[in-house]
Amino acid sequence: MPRPDYRRVCLNRSLRRDSENMETEKNLEEEKKKSDFESSSSSSSSSSDSERDEEAGGDDYMSWDDTICSNRSAYFKMYYTQRGVIGAQADNKSKASRASSQNSLSSLIRERMGKPDNPKSKTRADLGLMVLVAFLFIVIVAGISLTTYFYNLHLLELSIFSQIKFFEAPRILEIYNPDWKPVIKAHLGTLLPNNSIPEDCTHYLHYLEKHNKSVTPGGLVQEEEEYDDMVCLDWTALARVQLRKLPSVDDVQCYSVWWEAAKEDFTLKDCLKVGGDQGAWWGGGEMSDGGYPVTNANVPPTQMVTGKLGRDSWGQLLRRTWLSEFSSLLSLPDSFKGHVSVNYENDGQICLESRPQPSLSYKFPVLKYWLCTAQNLSALTYHLHTEALAQKKTDVQPVKNVAVRKPEVKAENVTVSVNVSSPKDLQMEEAKARVKARIDHPVWIPWMSPDQPLLTQDAILQYVDKVVNLTYGYKGYVLLPPSWQSQPGDLVFDPKRFPDPVAMARKIEEKGFKMALTIHPFVSVDAPTFNKGTQEGLWIRQRKSDLPALTNYEDTYPSAVTDFSNPRAKHWFSVQLKKLKRMYNIDRFHLKPADSHDLPAYHEYHMPIPGPDAILSHFLDSVSAVSPPISTEGAVMPPGAPTFLTLGNSDGSWEGLETLVPRVLTLAMLGFPFVDVGAVGGIARAGHIPNRELYIRWMEVATFLPAMQICVLPDKYGTEMAALAEKYTKLRKTVVLPRLRKKIPEALEKGTPLITPLALFSPNDPVAAQVSDEWILGTDLLVAPITNRGQRSRNIYLPAGIWKDEIDGHLLRGGRWIKDYKIPLTKIAYFTFKSLHNDPA
Repeated sequence: MPRPDYRRVCLNRSLRRDSENMETEKNLEEEKKKSDFESSSSSSSSSSDSERDEEAGGDDYMSWDDTICSNRSAYFKMYYTQRGVIGAQADNKSKASRASSQNSLSSLIRERMGKPDNPKSKTRADLGLMVLVAFLFIVIVAGISLTTYFYNLHLLELSIFSQIKFFEAPRILEIYNPDWKPVIKAHLGTLLPNNSIPEDCTHYLHYLEKHNKSVTPGGLVQEEEEYDDMVCLDWTALARVQLRKLPSVDDVQCYSVWWEAAKEDFTLKDCLKVGGDQGAWWGGGEMSDGGYPVTNANVPPTQMVTGKLGRDSWGQLLRRTWLSEFSSLLSLPDSFKGHVSVNYENDGQICLESRPQPSLSYKFPVLKYWLCTAQNLSALTYHLHTEALAQKKTDVQPVKNVAVRKPEVKAENVTVSVNVSSPKDLQMEEAKARVKARIDHPVWIPWMSPDQPLLTQDAILQYVDKVVNLTYGYKGYVLLPPSWQSQPGDLVFDPKRFPDPVAMARKIEEKGFKMALTIHPFVSVDAPTFNKGTQEGLWIRQRKSDLPALTNYEDTYPSAVTDFSNPRAKHWFSVQLKKLKRMYNIDRFHLKPADSHDLPAYHEYHMPIPGPDAILSHFLDSVSAVSPPISTEGAVMPPGAPTFLTLGNSDGSWEGLETLVPRVLTLAMLGFPFVDVGAVGGIARAGHIPNRELYIRWMEVATFLPAMQICVLPDKYGTEMAALAEKYTKLRKTVVLPRLRKKIPEALEKGTPLITPLALFSPNDPVAAQVSDEWILGTDLLVAPITNRGQRSRNIYLPAGIWKDEIDGHLLRGGRWIKDYKIPLTKIAYFTFKSLHNDPA
């Protein structure tokens, strides 16, 4: 086969391509007129190409020819470009050709899609495409980031005891109820480094247990507890925490949180969220600013020990427990010696701190508390009651006049009829009788005139005569303040002011009253018993010394403090009270304990006790050996019937009245059913008479509360005030007392309060949980007093139902606020529940 002339072949191919390009452009122009031209054109073009390929010698031959032509074209193009024959002009033409080709193709696409060839539209389309691509990029990046975050979070989330989640990096602990609703949210180890991840030390502690080694943090073996399960987390060289699931009791599930620092100078701090999504929380005890619910308080980090209202953040009636409307609970042990802050600077938290205390036997800080959940608030309040009974050590003495019928056998072989009251039944009957008497009658505290500031026998008898002449029909106790003694703590009547205490007690009893004495643990250094007590070690002593630790009683008398942790001191005190009972027939006492701030700065007890306030139970034990006190001004646990708690009032003031109802409601939520609101108008100084408006408003509030005291008699303000007092006396006897008496058995058996906060009356109402100045008497009476100076109207919240306004007799629909309800000075707003469903016209 002769060798082809490639120059001629390449030329022919070039001419053929030019012809094909012209034909293609012609076809594109005709495409506008014929919609199906493209398919026919492509088929004809392919057939013509195949024919030409066959004429040239077949596919293989033409493929070789194409290669030769392509190489020759590339060679000549390089040759003439190097010699400057083909330059930038050719490149520009090539670019222009490509651009026109692209534009032609874009125009064709637009024409086929029915879009005009518009440059502006092209720019907008390109911009929209760029925005879309950028948006999709951001979405993809965000999705990947969130997926990574939640994946890592899931890896750092521990599921504990089936009802607890612990997020390790932020150290957030969440406890859920059976409906998987978070009811407790706490931030553990707030002072640990951020995002620090702990090591699991659970298996290590189980190993120690198997080898009979103690795993109790801080070596506090005396506080060891039974538990069903445990998880241990360790932040190396900083702190370790044990989370323990305790056995369920009374349908209440509790967990203990127990920290132990690994450094002497490391502070342990946990914070519990309150308010907002965590619902209303109540508790702690008496606070100077009321604090019901706790989001109304502002307590800085301070030791949670008994103190004086106004002077200290905490009063003398405490219980280191808080509970929420979601039926959850926080509780501290008696041994807690750390600091507590409550909603400090409105942070919405209860924070617990254990700071370094090198003076203690164990040098590393330890922090322990309990978190509990229950099905409802009633279960929690009953749990608090049973907990108080378990710690209660006092026994109520039986009444002498309670008849005990012995079994009588009528005949042989006949069924024996036995009606014997057990000691427990006798104690319950006496408790009911004494609680009823305490509710029915106020406690009278003799008021002293300015010209006679000290109590005398004659002044007391004159005061009792005035009470009898008021025709109120009230009797009750006549309570003498601590000044009845010659010297503080000698427990002997001053012979100069009380020449014949026996005759005085007899005359008081003849008029239907019973005399009671105020006693305290202080013993003046001038008292005859001081030296003897020092020799026998009856007083709280200085640290590492046998000498008594002295303090000031009422800022005037240098005094020692009776050490009731010493059995000899308890016995000595009981003997003194028995002498009073034997000599003067006086066996009713009101306790005025020392608060923790009254104790000497550096002191120690005969026996180790968990904390400074634990001595209160020993004081109560010593007095109860003679007779259960009628009331006490200090407690950290419900003392049990028939002892009432007397709220601290100090001098009468509007601040004391404004916080009175919130303090009563707080104690009711904490399981203190028997509360005495103290003297109407506050404890009056010698010769001082409280403000008239304050006295009226205080009397209105006290009328609808369980028990009260009266010092200044109403006739000091004139006949109009005396008539008003008589009106409220009748109202109390007809409306209030019947409802209170019906609640006594349940209060004794279950610890339910004699008055009911709205949170317990309407437990599923979040608004009712926040109301701090209303309460329910019995099951149907709502009370809404005014406690602010000069106020003549207030907003009143009525829970769901129909309520009768007892001032004007109107029926009102509940489940809402009654705005600007008018209340004159001489009236108090109260409403009777009528129906849950009926709607008034």
